[in-house]
Formats: sequence, structure tokens, C-alpha cells
Amino acid sequence: MGWRTVVITKPSKISIENDQLKYAPKDGEIIKVPIDDISVIILEVHQVTITSALMSRLTESNIVLFTCDKSHTPNGVFIPFHQHSRYAQVAHKQIAWNEPLKKRAWQKIVSQKIINQSKTLEYMGKDKVKQLEAYAKSVKSADSTNVESSAARLYFIALFGKFNRRNESDWRNSALNYGYALVRGAISRSLAAHGFLPAFGVFHCSTLNAFNLSDDIIEPYRAFVDVVVAEHYENFIELSDTRFLPEHKVELYQLFTMKTMIDGENTTLLNSIEVCVSSLMNVTLNKDIRLLKLPYLDNSDA
Repeated sequence: MGWRTVVITKPSKISIENDQLKYAPKDGEIIKVPIDDISVIILEVHQVTITSALMSRLTESNIVLFTCDKSHTPNGVFIPFHQHSRYAQVAHKQIAWNEPLKKRAWQKIVSQKIINQSKTLEYMGKDKVKQLEAYAKSVKSADSTNVESSAARLYFIALFGKFNRRNESDWRNSALNYGYALVRGAISRSLAAHGFLPAFGVFHCSTLNAFNLSDDIIEPYRAFVDVVVAEHYENFIELSDTRFLPEHKVELYQLFTMKTMIDGENTTLLNSIEVCVSSLMNVTLNKDIRLLKLPYLDNSDA
């Protein structure tokens, strides 16, 4: 898997030529990038023409392609079709998940989410690390006592101070939502590639949400976005112009190459998503939640 994130910000045509991405802007010079170097492509503008040959090649190389809305926030991801040989088998067994398995899966996911939140606070030199570690150990099956919510209230105040996650005018929420959208899209793509039906989750179950399972899997990954926002935008709030502008997204583009530990090994965040989803496939086929592998935020090099 490649390592580059390619962001298209100008009206252009992108195609494939000699196994290279060919970027031809309407105003500017042509640039070519080897396909094998690319992990993610983000189309930030609507005036982009893309050839079907390139889209097919992106699928073959498992390259994630995002589209964005008018505010330049990711709103879609190119999903591969029937890429995995066990597609039908995985989908049928996913639908047959029983409640005990889903409850244990959610318990494990929430616990790891809170562990990663504690690592974020530790890395940023904040308080409440021990309290979050205690919360992580207290999560029960299906998080029946709603530890996740209690931990979140403690966590965001410790990380950002006075902060309301629902305040749409707060630049921090814009940054967090942008990063979460990127990770959610990559997870959705990987789930589809492995034969899962993203609409059917282990905890999230909204009939209006086509990506409930993605919203389950993203939980332990949120801390990776949080630490990037906290670290690189800590002084942004002091500026006179606190809008979340395109130039502020640069650090978030590097999320997919962020150091991530999973199953005792260091890898990139994007590759860890593949490991995580592949392990969920093993859980589904073997009905054994112990096979689920989740990401761990190694704050020694976050």
C-alpha cells in the first residue's frame, strides 16, 4: 500500500498513464505520480474529470477515493464491489450476528476507545489520565452503564477546556469532523471490500444510516484525529480569524500515515484499518470475539 495522500484542489482531469496518476489542471502544469505511491485521493473541488480506467485501477490497488461537498468536507467514498472472495459468506454471517457477540464486541470497542483517549491526554500533558484508564476497565457488556458517555464528557473538557462538541461554529469541531469523515470513509471502503454490509452495526442501528458498522469501528480511531487537532491547532483559537480554512487541513491529510499499533505491531493508520476489518471478518466466520484486533494509540510517537 502506498503512502501519499493526493489532494485535488483545482479544476482538472485525472487519468492513468503508464501506471501513473496523471493530473492535468485546466491552468497549470501536468503532474504524474506512480500509482503504487498513493494511498488516498481527495477530490476537494467538483470540477474534476476522472477516467473509468483510473477508477478501476484505484480499486485494484485498494486506493481510497473521496469526494467532498461544497464546504470541502468529505461526503463520499468510492466503494469497491465484491472484491473479497468470501463476500457472500461474510455478508450472510454478519446478518446472523447474535446479541451476545454484538454486546461483547461493543464492550471491547468502547474500552479501547477510552484507552486511546487516555493516551491522547497523556501525550498532550493533560489531567484525568488515570480516571479514563479506570473508566476503560469498568466497561461492561454492551456498555450497559454508558461509560462511553461519562468518559467523553471528562475527556473533551480535559483536552480542550471549555468546549461544546455540538457547537458548529467552533473551529475545533470543524477540524474534528473533517478528520472523522476521512477515517469513516476509509473504514467504510474496507468493510465493503471484505464483504460486510456497512448498514448493519454491532451497536449503531439507525435505519436512516447506511454506515452503522463504520460508526462502530471508528470509535477507537477517533482519538487519532483528536490528538492531531489538539497538537497542531492548539494556538489556532488565539488567532483573530478562527475559521477552519483549507490550509489548516494539511496536518489532517497525514492521518492515514500516522503511526498506529495493532496486534502488537506498528503500522500506518490506513493499514491498521485493513487489519482491524480483516480481524472482524475472522470474528464473524468463527464467532469468536477474541479475534477482534483494535488500534492502540502509541503516544510515544503520536
